[in-house]
Amino acid sequence: MQQPPPFSSFTHIRYWPTWIGIFLLFILAWTPFAVRMKAGELLGMLTYWLAKERRYITQVNIALCFPRLSEQEQQALVLKSFRENGIGLIETATGWVRKTGAFKDQTTLIGLDKLEEARDKGKGILLIGAHYSILDFGANLLSLFHPFGVTYRPHRNALFDAFMLRGRLSNCNGVFDRNDIRGAFRHLKKGNTLWYAPDQDYGADHAVFAPFFGHTAATITAASRFAAINNSPTFLVRQHRIEGTPQYEIEFIPFPDSFPGDDDVADACLINTMIEKAIRQYPAQYLWMHKRFKTQPGGKPESPYIDIAAPNHRLTERQYGQVMANAKQLSELDDVKDFRLRPDMWVREYPGVASKRFFNKHPAKQFDRDARMLRLRHISAVTVDNIFRIPSMNISLVSFFMPQGKLLGQLPSRIMPLDALAVWLADLHDKGVSHPNPDADKFMLVDDSFTVVDPAGFTFRDKPLDLKARRQFLVKLSDNLGLTRTESDGFFAAYARAAGLNLVSTRNV
Repeated sequence: MQQPPPFSSFTHIRYWPTWIGIFLLFILAWTPFAVRMKAGELLGMLTYWLAKERRYITQVNIALCFPRLSEQEQQALVLKSFRENGIGLIETATGWVRKTGAFKDQTTLIGLDKLEEARDKGKGILLIGAHYSILDFGANLLSLFHPFGVTYRPHRNALFDAFMLRGRLSNCNGVFDRNDIRGAFRHLKKGNTLWYAPDQDYGADHAVFAPFFGHTAATITAASRFAAINNSPTFLVRQHRIEGTPQYEIEFIPFPDSFPGDDDVADACLINTMIEKAIRQYPAQYLWMHKRFKTQPGGKPESPYIDIAAPNHRLTERQYGQVMANAKQLSELDDVKDFRLRPDMWVREYPGVASKRFFNKHPAKQFDRDARMLRLRHISAVTVDNIFRIPSMNISLVSFFMPQGKLLGQLPSRIMPLDALAVWLADLHDKGVSHPNPDADKFMLVDDSFTVVDPAGFTFRDKPLDLKARRQFLVKLSDNLGLTRTESDGFFAAYARAAGLNLVSTRNV
């Protein structure tokens, strides 16, 4: 079981901002309900405006999970979700610094009798929860009626983690790091109750793919293992604030006796279905800021969170050597080198350091930005995996997933599907995308479609290209492809039909 370090170990100046935040949360925890709600809403809206990446993740999640809502309704739910989670942070602090017993009369429990019956079996109880906005405060309320232990993920801020851990230990009879599986197992085997939330994406390891709101989600299988270790009765626990009131509701929903079964995927499907049903009751009170659909069967290229900059890592020369140990150099142009690490992973090496500074416009960061801009406009392009900077060598790397296909420059014009390429390029230009020098090796034929494999240097407009820009692009690409006059005329004609433009011959250029 986790034990927090003493607060006296956090006197360094770097912790002072966190101390100020904790002090403000402590003060707000003792204010009247209406003040706490208003402060939470303001905190949520401040987070909405400042946390650009979290806002984007929330927008993607809600668009995926509630496709029947209009764009205006989806945006309203995004805003409400941030307000609810701001309130949830104030409620969490309230549960950590105040005696939760003061809120006992404001709590309604549904199904507690079934929970008590299950406890009498002596096999422990598994509570499967989810990350609602009142996550910790709801747990504090539950502890007034039924003791239990929890698993948790340590916070990156050591002081806030200590503050959080103390708050949880004051209300729970066991707090276990999510990696301390043995400790959690022992807690259950002793006949205790364990709360566990399997609704976050921790990667493909120890997970299976199961639908969540109709979309594939990596779902960790630990819940099934917890339930099976002692044949523990399992309940879904739902905790919500009744909107507009200081009243809270906690419901215990028993899993069928067949859980856990012999099929991890079937178990995961059941868990996700039950969690989804609970979320739909108060959808704004769920933590939509988490990248729930990050891990996909096809890897990062299938992740829906396109507009998030690639991670930027600092490497030593030794680490650089390890990354490039089996790399095969493919080309070099103006000190920019391309390497293949494996068939589906390439690396581009640039001179200079791609720092994390916002104003740094290093080509590696531009490569990442251009790839994301293409994909955001629904144009197939490579997906950047990571950016690496090696200051001691004054170079940077960008690793990216390379699809399996044929570069256009490697295809003889006689077998190149020019009509299909023309249609694809017309769509590219209709979306305002162009390039001043469309080299043939920037594009790849993958199965029956096309992909941009070198996004560097593309330009993006808010309106379709004009006729002159289209002609210039097509002429340069025709030359780079080595098309004959007849092939070029047919290529232009196919493009004109697809774009609905008067562009029937290269002679008109």
